[in-house]
Amino acid sequence: MRTAAVAVREAESYDLTVRTLGRDGADARDFANTLTGVAGPAAGFQTRIDNEPGSHTLRVPKGSYTLNTAVYEDPSDYTKGTDWIAQPRLDVVGDTTVTVDARTTKPVNLTVPGIDRADYAGTYYERDTEIGRVGNGWVLRGFAGFRTAHQGPAVTDGSLLQTWDAHFLKDATSQYAVAFGGKAETVATGYTRHVKAEEFATLKVELGASAPGKSALASPYAHLPGAPEGNGFSAPQPAPGTRTFHVSTADGVRWLTRFNQLGAPDEWGYPALEGSYETAAPKRYEAGRTYGERFNSGVFGPLLGEGMGVFRTAPDPVTGEQRLVGAVPLWADGRGHVGSTRYSSATTTLYRDGQKVASNEDPLSGSEPFVVHGADAAYRLVTSAERPAEVAGASTRIETSFAFRSQQVAATTALPVSTVRFAAPVDLETRAPERTWASVPVTVQGSAAGQNLKSLAVKVSYDDAKTWQAVPVLGGRIVVKNPAKGAGISLAAEVTDRQGNTSTLSIRNAWIGG
Repeated sequence: MRTAAVAVREAESYDLTVRTLGRDGADARDFANTLTGVAGPAAGFQTRIDNEPGSHTLRVPKGSYTLNTAVYEDPSDYTKGTDWIAQPRLDVVGDTTVTVDARTTKPVNLTVPGIDRADYAGTYYERDTEIGRVGNGWVLRGFAGFRTAHQGPAVTDGSLLQTWDAHFLKDATSQYAVAFGGKAETVATGYTRHVKAEEFATLKVELGASAPGKSALASPYAHLPGAPEGNGFSAPQPAPGTRTFHVSTADGVRWLTRFNQLGAPDEWGYPALEGSYETAAPKRYEAGRTYGERFNSGVFGPLLGEGMGVFRTAPDPVTGEQRLVGAVPLWADGRGHVGSTRYSSATTTLYRDGQKVASNEDPLSGSEPFVVHGADAAYRLVTSAERPAEVAGASTRIETSFAFRSQQVAATTALPVSTVRFAAPVDLETRAPERTWASVPVTVQGSAAGQNLKSLAVKVSYDDAKTWQAVPVLGGRIVVKNPAKGAGISLAAEVTDRQGNTSTLSIRNAWIGG
């Protein structure tokens, strides 16, 4: 007779017993525990215990964990009492018992001049571990009723950081934005900070719109050293207009500002997103100083810079496929902010040695590359894109053409293309005083910039691009007469670099007479 037997050898594991107490010292009823393994055999292990009063014993692998607990007085209303108990380091090397006690927490009180309660707030901690950055945090409608506590040993290896941010609406066109934090050894048990007026910088953000009936939503987003981006918050206001932000300056914070143009509400009452822009990088501001940003005013047009242009990829190691990718923001605003806009039509066509290769409906976003062969050839990439008048009255149609030679490359390579930027003195509606003369700076970007410029020709049209007249470029400027009230001026340019690569640009209704 034979008897079959199977034995499974368990990885080194131990019993972890967790009990959660509420503010009254009794077993909590509304709570959530999240256990995450971050080092050793525990790496990648995760489990939760939610709303099950009493002690719970889990069989877990040996290793290091984070344990995060939320205890609610009323889970339908966080302001009635919410406790966050964070244990960023829990080492399980034997049978372990943990009691999470909401009575150990202390309140959070973060204020700005004249305002004691934030409209939007968040806190977050993060620990650098074997499996990467592991964090836990909250996004709240203010810190009312919110308390925090650290549990367990300190994290002394420099891998822990914590951040706080909050936004306070002051009035219809101004608000405060604060952010603090950095390296820490423990998650804060309670947090109190009353930010004084002299600790703020002032950021005045001009909100443009070249079509009537628009509103705008703008907000700064905090970037603290070593931390993920913070939260943004604002309230919409009519555009054009100006919104004033008072931003904190401590702890090395930098701020990245984003702008959205909003249109008419949809059937559920939410305004349609018609365009968005942001600063190229977060900026550092000094307390006591005033700064300015302008979004969504002209002249809108193509922009070339880091990560922007036309690119050729190396052959795919598996398929051998080679691609040509156009990634040029067509409607960068007059201050060079990159973003997007709602458009009504777009066509991009690639020609090789005068023959059409393919066409698509991508306005050079980079999402629809063209497949090309490896032989040397003359290429021309042509794009035409239009946006509706209800979205914008300026730069309603943009046309570009890039002509260059290309052949197989060993790594992704930027191809020699150029564009022209026009810095017309226009207002937030992209309007200029009617029938007056304007001196407009002209800048060449891309392969023909600087000393590599061979030729540049500029033309203007006052009849919706039906007829054109040449305008000399003198000292990096053109001088044109602004159009009549309500009429537009269109611009065209052709630029050639010293290697013979030629690019053309046409902007319909670059700005309007006002």
